[in-house]
Amino acid sequence: MATFPDIVVDPYLVCLPHDCTDVTQLDRFVENLLSWSDLLRRDDVNVHFPRSCLDGLVEEGQYPYGHELKRMASRVGATHLSDDLVCRVAQAVLESTPTLEERCSINIVVFDEESCRVEPEIYVNRLAAKIGWGFKHGLAVLACFGRSCAEQGFMVASATSPPEVAFQGQEIQLSARIEGIDCTDATCDWAGVLPMEVDHSVPVAFSRESVLEHLGCLRLWGEAESADQARDAISTRVAELLAGGTGSREAVLEFRFGTEFLASARKHAFGVRSDLAMNLIDSCARILIDLPKQPVKPFRVSESSEKQRVRIDGASAYRTHLTKAGAGFRLMYWELSDGSIEFANVGTKFEVEIL
Repeated sequence: MATFPDIVVDPYLVCLPHDCTDVTQLDRFVENLLSWSDLLRRDDVNVHFPRSCLDGLVEEGQYPYGHELKRMASRVGATHLSDDLVCRVAQAVLESTPTLEERCSINIVVFDEESCRVEPEIYVNRLAAKIGWGFKHGLAVLACFGRSCAEQGFMVASATSPPEVAFQGQEIQLSARIEGIDCTDATCDWAGVLPMEVDHSVPVAFSRESVLEHLGCLRLWGEAESADQARDAISTRVAELLAGGTGSREAVLEFRFGTEFLASARKHAFGVRSDLAMNLIDSCARILIDLPKQPVKPFRVSESSEKQRVRIDGASAYRTHLTKAGAGFRLMYWELSDGSIEFANVGTKFEVEIL
């Protein structure tokens, strides 16, 4: 089972702001798009754009950006803007496959326009007319799909715009009277339930970080098979500690994993047992904020030596307890010459090695 819910991209995220009059507005558009870019382009994240919005983007002049983005940047003085990067990110989002409709096996939803309501309305009202209709259609597709596959999770990747107060809710809700459905899944028989009323909500995230917060560090950790997800889990735990008043953001260290770290975690059940996984995630996070969970000691060259082990690149070896009873698990890591951390491996007290 995938860790992440399927991500549906709000078309507002890629709509070029033709009405922007200063560099701050253009910067905001670019920052919103780029803040999502690494998550939306990851192999382990399923991203869908509503096909019903694609034609609207072109017809309303919101895409492709062409030279318009460069002219806009020049007009407002955004000389720092990498318009080529912005165009590549937007193109990657819009070319995501399958589209939302393909993902849900629903080509067209016919809904009564008078009965259709989207709350908060700003999600549709801030879009040009044809794009706004396409987004409503995409939400209707999600609502119908939710009736037949309730266990499937979706989340909308979006961005706020003034007035910020309008986005206090973390869900978009669509209600409508559905009159017809063109479905490509032969196992679905809608004839017996149409027309039907739908009332469907989908959670919204305004940044990559809010998606990770929504999932939580344990779900992100999964079974410790993906380095990206393990990194997300530890980073999310760091954010939780900081939000709770533990540690300071300025003290947070950069980190990476050694080649054997995840394999050693799985070997000793830190990948699948939630209690052990949470212990390891928390221990790593607290090392990164310089408030270790257990005392940290140098990893010596040998049990009979007081000399700390130092790697050929100058990294210094350390160890700390994860558990003390039974096998007595330990976390081994390297502190690199630039101050960053490389988590090396998990082992028992009988495994006197750092990898």
